[in-house]
Amino acid sequence: MVFANPTYLWALLGLLVPLAIHLWSKKEGKTIKIGSIQLLDESNSRQSRNIQLNEWFLLLLRMLILTLIVLLMAGPQWRTKGSKKQVAYLVEASLANEISINAILDSVQEHSPVFVLENGFPEWDAGADYKSNQAQPNYWQLVQKMDSLRCDSIVVFTKALAKGFRSMRPNTQKKIHWVVMNPEETLSQPLMAFNRDSGVELITASGNHMATQIKREPLVDGFEITSDGDSLLLLSDESRIVGLKKSDTLHINMYVEEDFEREASYIEASFKALSTFLKQEIRIHKQDGSIYNQADLNIVLGNTHNNQLEGKWLVYQENPLAEQLIASGAEKQLFYLTSRLNPKNTLEQRLPEQLLQLLDLDGDVKNLMMDSDVRQMDGAQLKPNYKEPKRKRERATFLDISLWVFGILAVLMIVERVLSKYKKQ
Repeated sequence: MVFANPTYLWALLGLLVPLAIHLWSKKEGKTIKIGSIQLLDESNSRQSRNIQLNEWFLLLLRMLILTLIVLLMAGPQWRTKGSKKQVAYLVEASLANEISINAILDSVQEHSPVFVLENGFPEWDAGADYKSNQAQPNYWQLVQKMDSLRCDSIVVFTKALAKGFRSMRPNTQKKIHWVVMNPEETLSQPLMAFNRDSGVELITASGNHMATQIKREPLVDGFEITSDGDSLLLLSDESRIVGLKKSDTLHINMYVEEDFEREASYIEASFKALSTFLKQEIRIHKQDGSIYNQADLNIVLGNTHNNQLEGKWLVYQENPLAEQLIASGAEKQLFYLTSRLNPKNTLEQRLPEQLLQLLDLDGDVKNLMMDSDVRQMDGAQLKPNYKEPKRKRERATFLDISLWVFGILAVLMIVERVLSKYKKQ
């Protein structure tokens, strides 16, 4: 047995803890002086030995449960004999409808095994419908599990979407060749719409394997607003419904001390520019504590801070080491204005842009954009860290036995609970 993450085995030292607790809980017998033993019964030594055996059995059972938990964290694998000649093919499920990939698989499937690029690596079925299986695979995580395939070389047909590469570049003893299927056309997908005073504005994600862009365009015709008012029906060859968000007035609360009037004027000018850019009204309220709960942003310009932190707050707190005018605070909704404002730092550090990021008006669009992001990684960037086996036996294939270990762990935990309740220990 080998382990994918052997560092976790150091946690086995924790087995000394229940053993030490068990030994330290043993109390020495006390000698009690009595006048006569005529009325005392002889203790049942056999029953005492049974109690001691039950205690040791439960202790060993609990230590075994802790051992299996550590083994699961370490990623147990079983070494099997591998094949030196066979080549395996992996295909991403989203490529099932591609004509080019089907032609390739028809030629190779007769001589080599073909699997689906997902957890468990099920065999590829040419007649199966993979349209419903559009989950984004985690490529690096799957590479770590490719050592379980009984082959030396692997060819992966994939879209290699950039959003599917997370975590560190893994190590593998398999020779992996990535074939990236690049779509030639540019995909355009409507994300959502805003109902502004000037009309309806549609947000569309347009991109290809190189880049993704966000486009904003006003709609004059070709759409209908649903009866509930929160969706937009796009009338085209393929009718589509997108979310419709009303562009409400933004309310900004400002608490300004007498010495900070200049900073207030710069911030007001920045919000005025943003209002023109966003085509959305931004209303600033000064010293109006009655609406701070409903305000989109509360700004405190002064040395006296408000302890009320409900909602989003921008508070002046000078920090000469800060790289930007606006820095994140200790709380999620707390931000700091790190310097007094002047014409130089307002222009050079782009105060309006930092205020726009602080408002986070495009949070919903960013989440929808992640689903529409079709940028791809280059094939040369996909190579994992290949480790040449040093010995012949290291060419073996490793099977993941985590499920078996988990099953044994579940059975032992049930047995331990039943025995503890029955023996009252």
